[in-house]
Amino acid sequence: MTDFRANTAPRCAHCGAPAPTPVERVAPDGSRLAFCCAGCAGMRDLSAASAAVAPPRPAEGSSVSAPAETIFDVEGVSCAACVTRVESALARLPGVAESSLNLASRRVRIRHDPAVPRETLAAVIARAGYRARLPGRDPKALRRAEERRALWRLSVAGFAMMQIMMLAWPSYVDQDGSLPWDLERLLNIASLVITVPVLLFSSGPIFRAAWHGIAARAPGMDLPVALGIAVSFVASLWGTWAGGEVYYDSITMFVFFILTGRYFEARALSGTVDAADSLAQLLPRRAWKLAGAERVETDPAALAPGDVVAIPAGEAAPADAVVEEGATEFDESLLTGETYPVQKRPGDRVLAGAINLALPVSARVERAPGEALLDVIRRQMESAASRKPRWAILADRIATQFVVAIVVLAAAGAVAWWFIDPSKALWVAVATLVVTCPCALSLATPVALTACVNALSRHGVLVTSGRAIEALASATHLAFDKTGTLTTGRMHLRAVEPLGSLDRESCLAMAAALESALSHPIAHALVKARPSGRPAPAASDIRAVAGAGVEATVAGRRVRVGSPDFCAGIAGTPFAGPVDSSEPLAAMAADGEWLAAFRFEDALRPESRELVSRARAAGCEVVLLSGDRAPVVDRVAAELGIATAIAGASPEEKARRVEAMAAGGAIVAMIGDGINDAPVLARAQVSIALASGAALAQSQADLVVANPSLLAIGEAIELARRTRRIIRQNIGWSIAYNAFTLPLALGGFLTPWLASLGMSLSSLLVVANALRLLRRRPDPAAAPVRGETAAAAG
Repeated sequence: MTDFRANTAPRCAHCGAPAPTPVERVAPDGSRLAFCCAGCAGMRDLSAASAAVAPPRPAEGSSVSAPAETIFDVEGVSCAACVTRVESALARLPGVAESSLNLASRRVRIRHDPAVPRETLAAVIARAGYRARLPGRDPKALRRAEERRALWRLSVAGFAMMQIMMLAWPSYVDQDGSLPWDLERLLNIASLVITVPVLLFSSGPIFRAAWHGIAARAPGMDLPVALGIAVSFVASLWGTWAGGEVYYDSITMFVFFILTGRYFEARALSGTVDAADSLAQLLPRRAWKLAGAERVETDPAALAPGDVVAIPAGEAAPADAVVEEGATEFDESLLTGETYPVQKRPGDRVLAGAINLALPVSARVERAPGEALLDVIRRQMESAASRKPRWAILADRIATQFVVAIVVLAAAGAVAWWFIDPSKALWVAVATLVVTCPCALSLATPVALTACVNALSRHGVLVTSGRAIEALASATHLAFDKTGTLTTGRMHLRAVEPLGSLDRESCLAMAAALESALSHPIAHALVKARPSGRPAPAASDIRAVAGAGVEATVAGRRVRVGSPDFCAGIAGTPFAGPVDSSEPLAAMAADGEWLAAFRFEDALRPESRELVSRARAAGCEVVLLSGDRAPVVDRVAAELGIATAIAGASPEEKARRVEAMAAGGAIVAMIGDGINDAPVLARAQVSIALASGAALAQSQADLVVANPSLLAIGEAIELARRTRRIIRQNIGWSIAYNAFTLPLALGGFLTPWLASLGMSLSSLLVVANALRLLRRRPDPAAAPVRGETAAAAG
């Protein structure tokens, strides 16, 4: 007898049922999808989705090639003007289509013609005043190196400041002019010698950045700071040799406070850019390939689809794979946000980077290196981090233009005080240049956005589009797909109604014996519901009838399981039980007798009701868009309290409905998981796909929910809105701070060192406010996820 091992067969990309003889098709994103049969509805959805999202083909004979993409880590970036300078330099290079530099991660992403080599791109960045290098295996190495150099510069400035304060002490206490002039000159010369290393080493990056800004005609935040230091030093030189006031103590104190603020800013920022980097660190450095009975160590990059690998306990899966032998538990917490282990048996998919917690297993590689879900999402996250939403673009534009205004105001203040009190003219100019430096304004948006992306990743929500957070924070409508999104997407046996001489358990055992040869979702549900401990009756002459059911001989009797009309052919009488069009129904009959009716449902996810309630409480209107039959859609909508439900919608109709809502002023967030959801996900203002769904849907999404609980979507909406509030707070604080301190500086009430302290504290306050997004709060998704995980394990 044929051995139908449904649990080791690949699963259908549409319905999730085992597919012993899968039919494969290639999706537009290049991934291969397996379907249970040639007539599967998922194949029709794939055709419609491919037509809706396929890019236009180049004209015949065209030599246009796809653009290349290069990523560099850029050293020396400190403000929004640095970002503008690098992007502008790259934009002037022929062949560069787009470039975007993320201030928080110091990483630039460049889309360019393949004919433009990487060396040319790096040289352009170098001419702009920065050093570009390819990301290494350790993504944190550049930040650690920069932090070490910053700490050295800070240490030199701090040591010099303390020494000069001691040398300046006699001048502080000399109230009656009793300090001999030669001793005062000697102390000033000693202070000059100690200040020079601060000027050349500690302040070196500030002067270089200011000079490159002037050369590029894009002055940045370092320009007013460099002017303040240079003017103070020149005035001190004159005072040292010609006699007069010197400001060496103020210069070193000023540099020390600025470097202190920047050092702690960098440390704080390093905590906000770990989301994509952490994903990159999940992949192991080695894999164990099985060649017959031999186990060979190899590089994970050398694996190919179809290879069988061993995953020992305590090691990570080297690629997306399907378990072939053994059963164990895997930790997928960094990708999904779920802290509980996930049980894996033969036939279950294991994600690359998931850690084997219990027993060794063998698995067959499903996707090529670089195409694993982890790699795809990480690349999308890095791309999203380099694209700026409107908030960031506006803040950068204001900060860059404000620098010029600062220099003009400082010069005007110095001229005015030269006529009022010449002794204060220099102090007023330097204090104005420093205290109003718009560092806080340039940090207000990128730090908050980066912190939000990191916080979302902890909840198992991965951001793959730069516009996602901004759009999600403004969402007014949440449009849900039904099957696989609000429901589990798998048939469950809801009720068994014995109609003849057999009891419930006997009916289930007989139905499972007939259906074990099939890959239909209803067959899978009946096999799964077979009573444990009861042997299945022997079935022979099994014959499947497409669209009707299955027939076999059991204990010398002909038995059918399938539609009521199909079974009525041997029962001899019409089906007399109730028929509810909102739920699937299967019947079982033998020669001259009705045996049972089986009623199925696509059960709601346990957290769907809470998610819909939270969405309404947040002021969002909830819409249900489904291609399923109206009775089924209406029943789900009634159970969840959704007022607007649209049934029988094709992929294109879903997209048209979303576009119509957007045309009416709504900002629509679409949540889906299937192949047929790809067109509507591509056209919604913000799109959310489930990582458990189709790869094509994920490729069109702005956010991918790897967490098995839908409540992570509610967390994402709340975090996006908190991020918007924090950005507004940061920008408001930056404007209020400058509005308050500018009159004080121009009025002569601030000394240069006090101005530098205020500017540093202002920037630190903005960063600290953004870091509030990283606080872990009680996760309301925890309880439902535990229950769902336990159910899945059972």
